[in-house]
Amino acid sequence: MKILIKVLFLIFICNSSIAQQDTIVILYPKNPELMDVRENDTLFIQSPMDGQILFGTMALPTTSNQVGLYGAGLWLETVVGSDCNNNAERESFPDKINSIWKNDSVWVISTQITSNCCHKFLGDASMINDSIINLIYIGYGGHCACDCCFGLTYTFEKQDYESESIMKWIMINGDEKTLFRIKN
Repeated sequence: MKILIKVLFLIFICNSSIAQQDTIVILYPKNPELMDVRENDTLFIQSPMDGQILFGTMALPTTSNQVGLYGAGLWLETVVGSDCNNNAERESFPDKINSIWKNDSVWVISTQITSNCCHKFLGDASMINDSIINLIYIGYGGHCACDCCFGLTYTFEKQDYESESIMKWIMINGDEKTLFRIKN
């Protein structure tokens, strides 16, 4: 009888852990002009593998682009964006790389981009021609009748590979006009 109770208990524990759902409650403004009026949404996640939630400005998690760049010794950790700087004409603020800061374990690349005022950004990164780091951003969200200058900062974890010397350039979204020479 004790064995039967132990087996039933084990089956109960296994079933309850397999059938477990995660819940995410999302709170957002129902009307952006009335920030104090909030709308609730609930998202049920059936499996831990379904828990890929994209929100705001962030790095896309583990893309094939990033896996290729990892082979060269860099892993994209975060993409952080600044708020809309000001209304701008696209020609006034071209996309460009502002700075690169690096040490033995981290690379931080600061960029300036111009995009729609209401966008948030999904960031990615790839390696092109074994020597160019291509910083990728995708604007998404609402669409307003204005453009803004944003800052995007890409942070990479540096791996213990000797391939850093092959990385000579950085560019944004495959645009050769944004090429920036990496200084060792």
